[in-house]
Amino acid sequence: MKPDPFKPGRRRAGRACAAAAAALLMGLSTGKAHAAQGDFPLKPLTLIVPFAAGGPTDVLARVIAEGMSRDLGQPIVVENTPGAGGTVGTARAPRAKADGYTLLVGNVGTLAANATLYKRLPYNVLTDFIALGSIGDAPQVVSARKDLPVSGLDAFAAYAKTHAAEMNFGAAGVGSGSFLGGILLNDRLGLKINAVNYRGAGQALNDVMAGHLDYMVDSSTTSVGHIQAGMVRGVAVLRPARIKALPDVPAAGESGYGDLHYDIWNMMLVPHGTPAPVVARLNRALRQSIADPATQARLSGSGIEAPAAAQQTLAGAAALLHGEVDRWAPLIRKLGITVD
Repeated sequence: MKPDPFKPGRRRAGRACAAAAAALLMGLSTGKAHAAQGDFPLKPLTLIVPFAAGGPTDVLARVIAEGMSRDLGQPIVVENTPGAGGTVGTARAPRAKADGYTLLVGNVGTLAANATLYKRLPYNVLTDFIALGSIGDAPQVVSARKDLPVSGLDAFAAYAKTHAAEMNFGAAGVGSGSFLGGILLNDRLGLKINAVNYRGAGQALNDVMAGHLDYMVDSSTTSVGHIQAGMVRGVAVLRPARIKALPDVPAAGESGYGDLHYDIWNMMLVPHGTPAPVVARLNRALRQSIADPATQARLSGSGIEAPAAAQQTLAGAAALLHGEVDRWAPLIRKLGITVD
C-alpha cells in the first residue's frame, strides 16, 4: 500500500521542513543585513577630496583617513577631484550609492560658502549630505612673498592700501578657504585687491614663493614649513594669539584688527540616505582617529587643532554646517560675489 501523503505525521514533517526553510531564509536575510551594517565595512572605502593633492585639506584628510582605516580594518582610498572651487568633487558624493563606502571631505569654503556663492549647484549642501563630524581646525596665516617688507596686520594694511592697485592674492578657486580668507581680509582692512584663482592652494603658494603673487591666506597645514624655511614671509596669524607652530609670527590680536579671527574648519560627510548604523560606525572611527596620539602628533606641528568634542558628534557637525552657511551668506551677498 502506498503511503498516504496526507497523514498527520507527514503533514507535521512538511510543516517542519517549511519552517526550517523559512528560518534559513530569515537567517540569510538577517546575515546580509548584519554584514551590511554590523560588520561594516567589508571592502575598501573611497574618500573624495575636492582639491588637488598636497593642499591643506588633502593633507588633513589623508591623516584622518589613515587613522579611520586602522579602526575600520579596511583601506580608505583618497581620490582627489579638484575644480570649480571644490564643486566638481563635492558633486560626486550625492551621486554615489548611500552605503557608507563613499566619503567626502569639505570645509568652510566648499560647504558653507558655496551654498551662497553658486547660483546653480548640482546638490544641496544642507539636504544631500549627512555630516559625520568635524575633523580639524586650521589656523589661517597671511603668507607673503619673502621680500614683502611688512610684519603684522597693521603694517600689512598700511602697505596694501598704498600698493593695492598693483597687488594680487592667490586662492584655490572661488569659494575655497583661501579665497574666503582673502575677501575677509579685504573687507575687514578696507582693501580692494584682486584674487588670482588656481586649482589648488599648493599651486597658489608656489607662485607666492616664486614672487609672482604678493600673498595668500593659507592654512597652517602647508604654510608652517615654508615660513620656517624662509621661502615665504609669515605676516600674521588670523587669531587672537600666536600659535605654537609659528611663535615668531604676530597674531591679529596684536594689531588694530584684533577681532579678525579666521580658522578653516574641515568636515567629513556621507551621502544622504546612508543607513544610521553605518553612519554611527563611521563617526566612531572618525572620533577614534582624531583622539589617536599618532594623529595628533602628525598634525600638531602644522598648527592643526582637534575640533571641539561637540563638533565631532553627528548633531554638533550638523549644527556647525547649518550655522556656517548662515554666517557667510551676508558677507558674500554684501560683496556681490556670485558664480553661475
